[in-house]
Amino acid sequence: MRRRCVVIDDEKPARDRMKRLLDAHPDFELAGEAADAKAAVRLIDETGPDLCFLDVQMPEGTGFDVLQRVRHVPHVIFVTAYDRYAVPAFEVRSIDYLLKPVGRERFAQALERAREQIDGAGSARRILDELDALRRLVGEGPAAAVPLPYRVSARSGSGILLLDPDEIIWFEAEDALVFARTAAGRFTVDQTLSELERQLEGRFFRAHRSCLVNLGRISEIRTADAGTYTIVCPGAGAVPLSRRRARRLREIFPW
Repeated sequence: MRRRCVVIDDEKPARDRMKRLLDAHPDFELAGEAADAKAAVRLIDETGPDLCFLDVQMPEGTGFDVLQRVRHVPHVIFVTAYDRYAVPAFEVRSIDYLLKPVGRERFAQALERAREQIDGAGSARRILDELDALRRLVGEGPAAAVPLPYRVSARSGSGILLLDPDEIIWFEAEDALVFARTAAGRFTVDQTLSELERQLEGRFFRAHRSCLVNLGRISEIRTADAGTYTIVCPGAGAVPLSRRRARRLREIFPW
């Protein structure tokens, strides 16, 4: 399957770098490039790409302005030299957020996420609604009560990921570190399990003191030794379930 993409960046060396990285992925076809926001809007609407590599700061407007102006809304991977735009970038459902200079391995990870999103055929028009919510939140100040999608901040190499909780299979603590396990891998999270448990109440379950499991990912509960159990999650394996927590889980899933 060929996926069409465009590269939007006001710096030619940055555009050339992205094109060289794309050469290693023949299932992505470059449909065009642009150096400013006005040209970007025209390019996206004329070519209708599946994916847009989008800089944030550029002449004629920002990357967020581009997404507000286009009629065709592609999937988006932001590529920028600044990490301060990561939260608003993921609030508009961008697939990934790459920091310049972009390495080959990190780029390949972003494209794998793009394949999953594009092939999943989700409606990209939802981005417009969330962009409007973000615009109103910024315009009205901290008192504005506009609900925005919750994301879990995680680290992957030199990049910042903001993960959709639905994509997280479980959180696990090892010594002083906490990790989020997804189908794509394991990523470091700068929060404690207790903080995550409070923020994700009703969506994740504390299977034992070192693990929070996504309730929507549980497929099986198996009997283990000495009256204990294990929780099975497809694509990730199993985690132990203590007897005390098993009683609590029965209140959620009678079994």
